[in-house]
Parts: sequence; C-alpha cells; structure tokens
Amino acid sequence: MPEISVRRLTQAFGSARVLDQVDFTVPDGEFVTLLGPSGCGKTTTLMSIAGFHTPDAGTIAHGDRVLFDAAARRNLPAEQRELGVVFQSYALWPHLTVAQNVGFPLKIRRVGKAEITRRVGEVLDLVELGHRAAAHPHQLSGGQQQRVALARALAHRPSALLLDEPFSNLDAKLRERAREWLGELQRELGISTVFVTHDQTEALAMSDRILVMNGGRIVRAGTPEEVYHRPGSRFVADFLGRCNFVTGTARRTGADTVLLEVPGLPGGIPCHGEAGSAPGIATAAIRPEALILSEPRTGAGGAGWQAEVTQLTFLGDHYLYTLQVGPHSLQALSTRRVHGVTVQVTPAPAAASLVTDEPVPADREADLGRAVAPSVLRAV
Repeated sequence: MPEISVRRLTQAFGSARVLDQVDFTVPDGEFVTLLGPSGCGKTTTLMSIAGFHTPDAGTIAHGDRVLFDAAARRNLPAEQRELGVVFQSYALWPHLTVAQNVGFPLKIRRVGKAEITRRVGEVLDLVELGHRAAAHPHQLSGGQQQRVALARALAHRPSALLLDEPFSNLDAKLRERAREWLGELQRELGISTVFVTHDQTEALAMSDRILVMNGGRIVRAGTPEEVYHRPGSRFVADFLGRCNFVTGTARRTGADTVLLEVPGLPGGIPCHGEAGSAPGIATAAIRPEALILSEPRTGAGGAGWQAEVTQLTFLGDHYLYTLQVGPHSLQALSTRRVHGVTVQVTPAPAAASLVTDEPVPADREADLGRAVAPSVLRAV
C-alpha cells in the first residue's frame, strides 16, 4: 500500500495559525499517531488528509496520487481519495441495520448487491460482529458501535485508514481492550494508519511512530520509546505523563552523556545529552520511575540523596511518592512500599534527558494549576 506524504501544510483562521508548516510521511503499513492537547492542530491535519478540510497551503499525496496541492489548485473530493475514516462520534445511521451501515459506502459506489452482501459479511467477520448484522446501532454496546464504524471504513478496501479519537466514548476498561484489538487488526491487514488522540497511553501502546503536535507544529517525532525517554523539550516531557524538571550546570562526561550539577543534589544527575550540545546552564527531565527508592543508609558515602516522604499515594500496582530533597520537591514511582518518613533516592544511570525550555502552553498551565518554575525540581 502506498505511503502518505504531507508537506508544508499551513492553515490560519484570522491571526491564529492552526497548522504551521506540518510535514511528515506515513510509510507503507505503519501506524502513526498525531498526539497533542486540544487545539494543537491534529484533527485539522487528519481532516485535511481525509478531504473534509481545505488548508491554505501545502500538499498531500498518497503514493503517486496527489490528493491536495494548494499551489496547483488541486483538491480531490473526499469520496475519491479512497481512504477509510472513523470519526469520534462513529456517525452510524440509527435507522439502518449494522449490515446496511457497513454496506453504505459500497452502495454509493454502485457496487452490485451480491458483492455488497459478500463484502459486508467478510468485514463484519473481520471485526467479530457477523452475528449482529441485523441489529440496529441502539442495540449495540459502545465498543460494538466502534467496531461497526471501523467495519464501514474498511468495507470499500481503503489503502489507508484515518482514525479521529475513536475510543473517546468508551470507558477505561473497554478502551484498553479496543486498542489491543485494533492494534492486532491493523498489523494483520498491514494498512497504513493515521491515528489522532490526546491520550498518551493510547499513543504509547499502539504506535509505530508518534508525532507530538503543539501550536500547529510537530515538535517531536519518533518511536514511543524515543519520544518518552528523549522528549527533547519541556512541553513534550510534560505532556507525556509525569515528569520532574531540574535546572543546573551541565558538564559533559561522554559522547552523549552529561552530568547535571545542581546545588542541594549531591553527585548531580546523570543525563543523556545529544552529541554537540554545549555545556552550561541546562534543564533535565527525569521520569518518576527513574528514581530508585531504598531504605535510608547510615553514615556517609554512596550514591543518591536522602529524602523526606511528604506524601504517599497508593495507585494499585505501584506507589506514588512526593519527596523533599533539601530545597527540592519531586515525585517518584515504586512498585513496593518503602517504610518510614526518610528514604534513599538514587537516579538510574543516564535515565534523565536534557530538554529545551519550550514552555508548557498557558492554557495547560492553568489546567494543572501551577506556574512554571524552571529553577526548581518539580513533578506533574
């Protein structure tokens, strides 16, 4: 199946730039996620690929087919792009049966009745709903409705699949089962997929590659492991789960490692730093799970710092500790309970990563109810 190519996509509404030179490629068979907060431009990008939105500038191609070219004034209608789209609301017709909903894209393409019946049965079996072909949407669970919407998108055998937050209407347990099922189906079909979500867990669990968007731009791209462990900026690190930030003086210790020296944190923090990054004042991001907790040591010596436990939260399969290390407050995750009000904290080797000081957007700061304080270690 051909790759999807998006080049320099731009869109402005008045003075607000919704898309700012968005540029990426979805290779054949890859599952790519557009991840970011509300208003970052991810759905606008997806709808532009689908043909339901017209950008101001840029190009969109699917293999050797040009779907959109602003300069050449080419804009292929959505129904001619041969892409499968699943909307957030599912958009099922309540008066039609499951089979009729799934067969509708084939009907408008003037496919013969016998072929419609065959392909509807085939795709409903694929999504494990062949036994509900005669049911109406109101007779189905949310998860089943989501699968009907996916079956409808697959019925005309699209060469790529576009998914706009398809699990947002499902409860937590059902979301987990749905993403596992969809991931297996996508790998089985080998279909190129663009997935839009603001849910970090979905993005990390399902993607071959994640494109993090903010302010209409792609600010980080990579595999889930790369984006999570090497976020590159404060915004990306902050958006992808809990993270501690600390500012100090970086001293290079290897080709791609530095030691961040911070007053009040004896021994500093070992960090991954890109080759060529200059030493000096720098900010590091360190995940709570990269802080190893143990019983406090007696006497001097040894790596790490002594910390006071100021809050302990039980979260089922792990504990969340809020700690005070000298003047610094930070959070740590541990699968075991460490007793006492004092613990030993040891950062895992090179578990931290240097980040740029691209700030968290003002609206996200308001949601979190805190101010950015780059010189103080903090966690969210």
